[in-house]
Amino acid sequence: MDVPPHWNTICDVVERALKTKGFCAMATVNPDGSPHVTPIGSLFLHSPGKAYYFEKFPKKMRRNLDQDQRICVLAVHGGFWCSMASLFRGRFDTAPGVRLMGRAGEQRPATEEEERRWRERIKVFRWLKGYDLLWGEMTHVRDICFDSFEPVSVGLMTKGLWGDMEPRETHSR
Repeated sequence: MDVPPHWNTICDVVERALKTKGFCAMATVNPDGSPHVTPIGSLFLHSPGKAYYFEKFPKKMRRNLDQDQRICVLAVHGGFWCSMASLFRGRFDTAPGVRLMGRAGEQRPATEEEERRWRERIKVFRWLKGYDLLWGEMTHVRDICFDSFEPVSVGLMTKGLWGDMEPRETHSR
């Protein structure tokens, strides 16, 4: 599916996923062709089809992207109460998730603005002991260009949430 016409909904889903889950799942391709999935909490969407994330810990993911730039991001928001509310209503009020497919660029130094946005996102945790251990030196990012996406569909419970895009299957996730 074409990304730009649905960018606002995509951004909403990803932001809610980061707020409720703390991360998105990012899949790359291992050298043997098998999939590798990594949780990433530092994804930032900024303009239609464009994003970046801070790359500090994911060594296998970095190796994979250096050899094969293909990437898939899965962002699913909500928790127990959100899911229960949807079950009671018989539908989701907002899109519960999205898969974004694209290519990652080379690792590069983060700009001051990118570092500022990251510090703003995690400032609530600055008093915790692990804050500096995890996020003290987030200095490099990798850009991503998304060229297609697929809504997460749960049949009739998500029908119509992406405008003219209807779920293809009634039991897919």
